[in-house]
Order: sequence, then C-alpha cells, then structure tokens
Amino acid sequence: MKKKYILWGMLVFILSILLGSFTLFAVRPYFMGENAPYNKEKNDDQAIEQEEKSYPFAGWKDKNRQRALAVVIDNAEKARPQAGLERADVVIEFPVEGGLTRFVAIISTDDMDLIGPIRSARPYIIDLAKEYKGILIHAGGSEEALNILEKENLDHFDEINGGIQVVSSFWRIPDRDKPHNLFTSSDVLRHTINNLNIKPSSLSPQRPVLSLDEKIKGEQVENINIFYTHKSSAVRFSFDEEQRVFLRYLEDNKPHLTYLGEQLMMANVIVQIVPYRFTDGDGHLQLIMHGEGDALVFRDGKVIQGKWQKKPGEFTQFIDKQGQLISLLEGPTWISVVTRGTRIDY
Repeated sequence: MKKKYILWGMLVFILSILLGSFTLFAVRPYFMGENAPYNKEKNDDQAIEQEEKSYPFAGWKDKNRQRALAVVIDNAEKARPQAGLERADVVIEFPVEGGLTRFVAIISTDDMDLIGPIRSARPYIIDLAKEYKGILIHAGGSEEALNILEKENLDHFDEINGGIQVVSSFWRIPDRDKPHNLFTSSDVLRHTINNLNIKPSSLSPQRPVLSLDEKIKGEQVENINIFYTHKSSAVRFSFDEEQRVFLRYLEDNKPHLTYLGEQLMMANVIVQIVPYRFTDGDGHLQLIMHGEGDALVFRDGKVIQGKWQKKPGEFTQFIDKQGQLISLLEGPTWISVVTRGTRIDY
C-alpha cells in the first residue's frame, strides 16, 4: 500500500512539473514581449489615443463657445508681436492699403488677458463680422465702413466713436507708439457686453471637421509662400509633420511669434483668391467677396484645389471640384485672402 502511494505521489509531481512548464511557455510572451498575440482593435485604439495626445489641437471642437468677437488686429511691423491670434477659431488675413495686411480674429473660446493691437474696419471686414455672427471690435474705419456702421444695426465696439463704456474697454500700452498700441481683453469685452445688454445671439457657423485618423487626399506640400505686396507682409506656412500643423513665418524666415513668445500654428490654411478694385487715390481696396472664386485648401501637409462660394448674408463655403464641402482638421483655421494675380508658391 505504501509503495502505491509513493507511485501516485511521483506521478502527481511529474504532472505538476509538466503543467508548470506549459503554463510558463504559454504566458512567457506577455512578460517577455516576444510573439505577443496581436489584438488589432486594441492596438488601433491605442494608436489613435497616442495620436490625439500628440496633436496639439485635440479636443478643440469640444470647447465651450460664446458669441464670437470679430477683432480687427494690426499686422504692421511695429504691431508685432500680436496677442489673441493664437486662440482664435479662425483668422482671416486681408490686404489693405500700401500692400500691408490686417487680421480679423474670430474669438469665441478661452479667456484672454490681452488682445490686439486693435485697428480700423473696412466694408469687407464688417461683412465678415456679420457672416460669423460676431460683435465687431475695432478703432474707427474707412469713411465707407463708418457710413455702413451708422446705417446698419450691427453690434460693434468702436474705440474712437463709441460711448464711454465702450471706450473704457480699451487701453494703450506704453512700450509702443500709436496707433500700434491699442489693446483690450476678452473678459473686459464680455463685461461690457453684459452691461450694455447686448444679446448673446447665435454662435458662429462651423465648417465640417475630419477625424484625426481619416485619410486626407491631395498633393503633398511642405511650404506655402504668399507674396503680399509689401515685403513685411509676405508670409510662409511650413508643415510640421510630427505635430501635423502648419507653422507661420514672416519675412527673412523669422517665426511669427505671439505676445508670449510662442510660434503661431494652425491646423488648416486656406488661400481665398478674390477680385478687387481701388475705391480712391489713397489705395483703399474693395475686395469682392460675394460670388465665387478659386481657393487652395491645405490640410495635414496636403493641398487640394477648389472653389469658394458666398451668397450675400450667408457663410462662405469651400468646395472641391466635385462640388462637395471640404472638411477641415480639428483646430484653428487661417484664411489668407489674396487678390487675383498675387504670387502663391507651394
């Protein structure tokens, strides 16, 4: 009987060793990283999550938004660096007199302690503020623009011609010369909006957004060069493949920095080509931004040729050659409006 128990014990011992060896062999890849089974769904989800973490504008579309501020911002050399462009949903760059350019920043998110320098309005800037359902923030304007503002019922804050509550929403900083030193902040502007009982109205219309993992068609592009007439306004957008964003550069390859010393970057760049005419001998431009014209849309380092379309009172749409709306990457969009004949290299 004793001999029988010894035999059973040895058998159990041998089976335990075999079972342990098999278990070690089966789980070894999970601990050693060798030949681990591939879970496609899990790995794809992890790749997307990692991509979203590295993309600087992940979650941009989900931010809380208020009625937009359509802020006219200076782009003369003495106006740089500017404040507020880096947090705008959309920045539209326009040519003005003398070959210089000016910005309209559509700001509906984030509280900003400093926005500016603030400059004067033009008729096409007024139209743009209406298009984005925004409150126009400006300091004076061309004669035609001021006549339009006097006749139309458009919410706007004019530092030069506004009432005391409006004028007190702006201030000048001492380390710059006029007229490049007029600033405001989003908190102060929102406070004034509440005090004047200006209705929130509706939010700005939004363009369709692509998912980060969606394949984008188009010709590969590394740099976009736009030769506005004045040398100081010439600009280059360079694609950063690692971050999947465009970085903005000024003349002589200088990074375009914000007031806090960070380089301006954007998810999308659109070049909108428009007809124009001069309205007087001082070089004031009338940009024809109703109807349709050619457009170049740059996303994720690729470009497609398309068209812009706009009917009076409606939102400007960008469509491809098949007539379909062009979706954009999540994040800020920079629209460079150029007159016909402007040199564009890419």
